[in-house]
Amino acid sequence: MRRPGSRGHVGLVAFYFPPSRASGVYRMLALANHLVETGFDVTVFTVTPDFFEHITRSSDESLLDGIDPRIRVERIPLPMQHLETHPRRFSWLRGNFPELHRRLTQRATATVWLDQYGSWVPGLLARMVAVHRRRPLDVVLATGNPYSCYEAPWLFRRATGVPYVLDSRDSWTLDLFTDELAFPEGHPAYTWERRTFDDAELICFVNQPLLAWHQRAYPADADKMMVVANGYDRSVVASLTDAVGRAAESEGARTPTEGATGGVRFGYVGTLTGNQPHEQVWAGWRRAKESPQMAAATMNLYGHLGFFGVSRAVANVLPTGDPTQDCTWHGPVQKAEIAAAYAAIDVLVMIVADSPYVTSGKVFEYMATGKPVVGLYEDDCAVADVLRDYPLLVKATSLGAADVARAFEEAERLAHEVTPEQERAAKAYAERFERVRQMTPLVEALGEIAARPVTPPWKGRARRADVASSAR
Repeated sequence: MRRPGSRGHVGLVAFYFPPSRASGVYRMLALANHLVETGFDVTVFTVTPDFFEHITRSSDESLLDGIDPRIRVERIPLPMQHLETHPRRFSWLRGNFPELHRRLTQRATATVWLDQYGSWVPGLLARMVAVHRRRPLDVVLATGNPYSCYEAPWLFRRATGVPYVLDSRDSWTLDLFTDELAFPEGHPAYTWERRTFDDAELICFVNQPLLAWHQRAYPADADKMMVVANGYDRSVVASLTDAVGRAAESEGARTPTEGATGGVRFGYVGTLTGNQPHEQVWAGWRRAKESPQMAAATMNLYGHLGFFGVSRAVANVLPTGDPTQDCTWHGPVQKAEIAAAYAAIDVLVMIVADSPYVTSGKVFEYMATGKPVVGLYEDDCAVADVLRDYPLLVKATSLGAADVARAFEEAERLAHEVTPEQERAAKAYAERFERVRQMTPLVEALGEIAARPVTPPWKGRARRADVASSAR
């Protein structure tokens, strides 16, 4: 029975949800909050926190405070013996017969689970059914990755008739960095992607190149595909305004030309990964630091090194160990403290992996600050379309060391010259990328789907049988 005044009961299948700090968390957290704010009842189906504690070792407890209390969160355990890394938590089978356990896991992943998290699906499906019995769901939205969780809404629809929407933040079967198929021919991922796409009401992607690729791959489903881009959260901008005010009071209204150091503070906020062009970027930084103009400039890195734990491959390429480079890694920053990191930076550095399908989520926050941005990425990168007309962008003409150095030097000069009018123009440009604005078409579509009566499959079969009988 629907609650009086409710626009419908939406189930969100989001494996990564607070306290996880994975990149897709902010998208689903914002969607869940916006749905309840606009009159929906929302139940989120996610994994239990022990997965983030033992396996990814990556979480941000401050994100829990951002969950609207009206959202019901169902946390389903993931059977994860195959993912455990600590011998003391190994099962009897894995501890005594590791090779047999490895082979069984490989077979299950290839034939049943679809990916290493597929063991979560039976428990997820059972919980969805239990929730549906208590308070019927009107529509389900599942976000990947992991993409094995797409099985659950597909099976759930077959059992209950409840329609579902897929949010493909990345891509299941496309390697975003090589532009090649991600699996060998005959892999069950292709079967399940087609199967789940065919029965979905709507399929969302984060940018136009991803949408176009999937429309070519699945032309029969092209008309139900749409772009729902990422964006920035207004709460971050509000916190940034407060943080800038506090910094001005404590530092005496420091600007890049005044204050204790007088040097321009360059900075990166976000996760640094091995896919980014670090060698080119830091070669350009070293070259720029040879200029007297850049002698007092500093580089400040805020965020994780790698998605899970600390990536030594990333840490080793950073110039943090060379005191002449004035580069400091400040470590991870919780979402609640991110505004202070932005306030401590004069020029933001946008480092993006070369892929037309990858749009860094941080690019939207960068623009919302109204600060100068150094663009260090290839022209065919998805971020290039977003940043192209940003008023305070300094784009390197190439990733060659000389061009990167010139971009740093130009941004250093710009930091001294930015006017209040230019800052306002930059923030005005960013307004179009506010997250709720980006999500509004999706929310309206979910409302339309939720308003339709759900026909259980067995009733549909009964009606077809009646029609056939009357025809005879």
